[in-house]
Amino acid sequence: MNLKNKIKTKLKEIKLSNGFRVRKVKDSGNSHIFVYKNKELLSFASNDYLSLSNDKRIINSAKKALDNHGYSTSSSALISGYTKSHFKLEEELSNFLGQEKTLLFSTGYQANLGVIKSLVSRGDNIISDKLNHASLIDGSLTSRANFKRYNHNDCKNLEEMLIGTKGKNNLVVSDSLFSMDGDTPNIKKMSTLAKKYDALLLIDEAHSIGIFEKYGRGLIYKNSLNNKENIFVTGTFGKAIGTFGAFFSGKKDHVEYVLQKARSYIYSTSLPINAVEATRKSLKIISKENWRREKLFSLISYYKKNIKKSGFTSLKSNSQIQALLVGSSKDALYVSDQLFKSGIYIPAIRPPTVEEGKSRLRISLTVDHQLSDIDYLINILQKISRNLVQSQECVKK
Repeated sequence: MNLKNKIKTKLKEIKLSNGFRVRKVKDSGNSHIFVYKNKELLSFASNDYLSLSNDKRIINSAKKALDNHGYSTSSSALISGYTKSHFKLEEELSNFLGQEKTLLFSTGYQANLGVIKSLVSRGDNIISDKLNHASLIDGSLTSRANFKRYNHNDCKNLEEMLIGTKGKNNLVVSDSLFSMDGDTPNIKKMSTLAKKYDALLLIDEAHSIGIFEKYGRGLIYKNSLNNKENIFVTGTFGKAIGTFGAFFSGKKDHVEYVLQKARSYIYSTSLPINAVEATRKSLKIISKENWRREKLFSLISYYKKNIKKSGFTSLKSNSQIQALLVGSSKDALYVSDQLFKSGIYIPAIRPPTVEEGKSRLRISLTVDHQLSDIDYLINILQKISRNLVQSQECVKK
């Protein structure tokens, strides 16, 4: 079979398995509104958790930078793309996170790839949570280190693997907030185990920075694990921070080493200055406007209290990410489509993003949502659930 025919066959297989993905062209919108073909939909699909992506103060900071510096830096950071704005953001982010040094990356994917491939190599061990983000998995696989996975959030299983690899260079890798389940690991226990078995610990704070801790400094800071010799942090700006870019933070020597080694950093054009200045402004807002986190957690509490009425199984989560388990890809697509017809936008999450038989709806709550939005969502879900049960019963007959 030549490559052309192979691609056609594989595409057909994806379509038959209800796994084919189609992008919807968004006209406009913000954290809780999705405008598609001039139709305004209530959205629970955005990662703009603190509703900052359309904040005028952030937009004005970006506009000012555009006027003064243009758009592209037109160079990698190690050639001529490292400006005073980049330097200041790295310093400010280090102070915000309570870390010694920070390195900016263009995307979270590039950060995780670059950091992991720099820290470990052939002969070392990576011990990773089974539900880690794809970027953590890909970084681990391309590092050529031995790749081991422990059961999700299972510190006992993690310790068993650390015992089995004692005396070797080990890197433990985990998300601090899992993007498809909304749950968090026992980071304190993980740090204790990493220290006990002389392992490094890399935590991806992509979905937790801006959300957790009084000033939004994330779960590492909340657990007093910042500025530790063996603990590092990656994260993104494109979620709660509402801008664009990513970072790696930790001890000075480790960050400097990644700067020297990470190909995804060395050979990429640096972040546009307008994105950098937007992030600087956003961090200031996040640290001062605690009401955003307070409102978000009040919405989370209200959602959790009422979602039982929906007729769907809700996974355990105390975060802004709430997952409704549906089951098959076909059923998840049906529920998503019915919600869309009722003016609600929540895409179906299907394999390979999640396991077979565990397709779901991922509901992202944001500061711009109102209690009435949650009420409407649950009301529509109730109707869809009844219809889904009836159709499944008809199939059985």
